[in-house]
Amino acid sequence: MPGVFLLFLILLLAGECQAQSPAFRTYVPLYDSCSKALNFRFESSSFFKNNEYFNNFAYGYTGLGFYLEPTLEYYFTPKLRVNAGVYLLKYSGRDKFTQVIPIFRVQYQLAKPLELVMGNIYGTANHQMAEPLFRYDRYFQHHVEYGFQFLLNTATIHSDLWLSWEHYIMVGDTAQEHLVVGNSTIFRILRRPKGLSMSIPLQFLVAHKGGQLAPPPHKPMSTIFDGLTGIRLTYRFSAKSSLEFAPQFLLYEGLHLPDPGEPNAQPFKNGWGSYTKLTYHHSWLHVMVGYWYAKRFISPHGEYLFQSVSEIHPTYSQEKRQLLTTKIWLDKTIYRNIKLETRLESYYDLMTHHLDYSYGLYIVINESFFLTKYKQ
Repeated sequence: MPGVFLLFLILLLAGECQAQSPAFRTYVPLYDSCSKALNFRFESSSFFKNNEYFNNFAYGYTGLGFYLEPTLEYYFTPKLRVNAGVYLLKYSGRDKFTQVIPIFRVQYQLAKPLELVMGNIYGTANHQMAEPLFRYDRYFQHHVEYGFQFLLNTATIHSDLWLSWEHYIMVGDTAQEHLVVGNSTIFRILRRPKGLSMSIPLQFLVAHKGGQLAPPPHKPMSTIFDGLTGIRLTYRFSAKSSLEFAPQFLLYEGLHLPDPGEPNAQPFKNGWGSYTKLTYHHSWLHVMVGYWYAKRFISPHGEYLFQSVSEIHPTYSQEKRQLLTTKIWLDKTIYRNIKLETRLESYYDLMTHHLDYSYGLYIVINESFFLTKYKQ
């Protein structure tokens, strides 16, 4: 247990600040040239994702639709920007929007390398979390995250430290509050335009369920910690071609779990996993193979295919997991900030000799249009 808290402390200090493709990241930096400028920003993604899963751990489903996030974007100063608009999620086959969420974001540069974001934070793929910790499909299933966020970006450190308040409760509510504290940090140890580069990732998630505003009897509190560290070695053959080797070690610890049989209880109080990946990049083509081995690993926001508990059957668990993963994706910039990507992914269970796979097609837009500039 002391080792767990030591790791937690190290990760937290690292957060003074890989997974999904850069095409899905929506972060927009502050620009020194902008002041008193009003822009219209149009963010959107048309997606098709088909998960052919027939195992005991994760649901198979098809997601086909789009989301729109139009906002007005105003620069009070080059260091302070506000976005206000609406998020709309629409699935094909449904007449109405599944989600209609107001968007409000304040982004402020505290110092040259450090930004504070409050309100609608840059979530999902922007966190650059590993798939066992943070499910890829949250990109379109739970795209909007509200809370606050510190972003640090220097020549040697890129870090994202955030709090996302997922469910707010008021006096008398019977549901519990849900919140997540997370950090994703990359230390760039060695950077070269050609040849060998090295970096060290540090990540953690603390998922909490609790609250004291519900009428008695209160549901038991739950707090789960997941952490990751490892090393990433990249050999660049040229500006367009590289080979990446990334062994990762993951840790799960139930910091506060209810007794068996109670709500929020888990079959295991702690566990671990290792994920070793080899990825080849060449221009628009990317190929990855990976090996996953885990014992009693649980991550509430991660992909259930990697876990020892089931999304489908709450009482089903399997202590040991072994997967062979393969991912192939192609990406192309159609025009400026409009990108096209297609993906094929497979998960082969080495214990049951069962293959699950998914494939998807996406068009992502994140473009701004200048409207006017206010004079002093």
